[in-house]
Formats: sequence, structure tokens, C-alpha cells
Amino acid sequence: MLRSLLKYILPKKIVNLILKIYIKANLFFSPYKTSQSFWNSNTVDSPKGGFNNVDDSQNHLKWRNNQYIGSEENMKFSNSNNKVVLDYGCGPGNGIINIINNAKPKEIFAVDVSQKAINLAEKRAKLHNLNVNFVKINENQPIKIIRKNSIDIIKCDGVLHHIKNLDFVFEEFNRILKKNGIINVMVYNKNSIWFYLHVGYELMIKRNIFPYKSDFEVFKISTDGFQCPISKCFTPTEFIELCKKNNFNAKLVNISISLFELKKMKLLDEALNSECLKRSNKDFLRQINFDKRKVPYFKENVAGINAYYELKKF
Repeated sequence: MLRSLLKYILPKKIVNLILKIYIKANLFFSPYKTSQSFWNSNTVDSPKGGFNNVDDSQNHLKWRNNQYIGSEENMKFSNSNNKVVLDYGCGPGNGIINIINNAKPKEIFAVDVSQKAINLAEKRAKLHNLNVNFVKINENQPIKIIRKNSIDIIKCDGVLHHIKNLDFVFEEFNRILKKNGIINVMVYNKNSIWFYLHVGYELMIKRNIFPYKSDFEVFKISTDGFQCPISKCFTPTEFIELCKKNNFNAKLVNISISLFELKKMKLLDEALNSECLKRSNKDFLRQINFDKRKVPYFKENVAGINAYYELKKF
């Protein structure tokens, strides 16, 4: 409430200066050196004490899914019927509820590095009368409770881009996934309005927040909280190559754009006319075209932040 009031009272330059100082202070005094330490103290949107009833849980999930156009369909939750499913990085349980809303799995495992998230997800599962095998894990340690070649489907929604040692995670996926198993992954997409317009123009030029940091550094600050230590983004080619290096065939399923990004489209012409915007950003933004819904595309793909892939073993 106070922040919204200040936006109307103070000039934009003063608001931006306050924000810049606030962010710098957060970064300087950040206690988080690893993703695990950050996510042990922070979770994605969820009531502090968990949900009070099933309706609240479902309504929140519907709201969250709707923030990213087509996200529920793109994660292919319906492929979990009669399967042993692992939700890798379950957070407060959004993926678990999406799974049971779309399928009837044989068994569900859910793991996370955050005990706080596990506690919230366990409470939520009980509300829905679900039997879920919850496991608290640590970075770079095998999931000992899950046997080799025992998982049919792995769901990993918005997790890999926060992990430093991806080679280890892929090695674990290879160990526990059955020969014909499937991994559905969402990672942040570099070829997005978020990266080239919101970060590259709005934050770095228009609002002049950290103009001397790299766009990747500003992207990291912009996604999951100023103090989040790791937040990467990949082009489809980069992520598919990363998977190949780790013995997985990957294909891009689709991309979701956020409602937040759609609101930023009003800055497109302004950005293209800016003398300060980098050539690479202008080249990307000039190639944006729109479908009948006014959703922006870069070449043949939606120009959104959430990219969805399907992975299979070689």
C-alpha cells in the first residue's frame, strides 16, 4: 500500500533511485550464497501457513496457472495416468495439484531442497486427501529413497534455471528414469519479452537500474527476488544442446508468455526508438510479430519467459 502511494506522490526519478538503493542494499547484505539457502527461506506464492481448504488451494492454483498463458497444457500433466511420477522441486505443491487435476497417477514422489516448501506441500496434500511420498533433498546429493529406473514421469517446473550444477541433476534423472520415461521441464527462455524488453530496455535504460551490470545479471535480479543467487535463461538451441550433452534428447513443446510481459508490450515502440538500446535487443524486438490474440511471437515461437521441453533418454 505504501509503495503504491509513493509511486503517485514522488517523481519517477526519485522512485527509481529509492528502488536502486533498496536493491543494492538487498544484494550487499544478502545472506544467501546458494540456491538451497535462498529457497529454504523463500517460496513461490503461497499463504504463509498454507491453505485452509481445497477451494482456496484450487482457486490459487487457477490464478497462478493463468499468469502464464497455456502453462498447464504445456507441462503435459495429463501424461501421468497410472504412472509413477516425480515432482522435482515441488515447492508448496502447485505441481502436485496440477498432476491430480489432470491425471490419476499410480504413485507420486515429491522432492525439494526446502523444508519450508515440503511442509507447505504436505499440508496441502492432506487437504486434498493425497498420498504423496515427500523427500527433503540437498543440492548435489542423490535421492537415495528413489531406486534406479523406477520413475515413469519427471515433472520439473521452473527449477533447473536455479541450479548451479545441472550435470549432477541430469545424472540423477538418468539414474532414476525408466528407459522409456519422459521428463517435462520448464526453464526460463532468453528469447522473450522479459529478457529483451523488460530487462534490456525498461530496467536497464528507461528506469536506469544497474545500467553497468550485464543483462544476465539484471535478469537474475528481476525474476524470483533480488537476493535469488542463481536465475538463468536459455535459448531453445542452448537448452537442447545442454540436454544432449547430458545424454537426453530434448524437444521444445511450447512457450508461455506471462501476463506481466503482455503489460510491457506498450513499451515496444519506445524501446525501438531508443538510441541507448543495444543492437541485439533491437534486432530481436524488430522481429516480433503478433497472432490474432495479440500474443507476441519471435519467429515461430511465443516470445514468453517460460519454455517447456520434453526430454527422453538416448
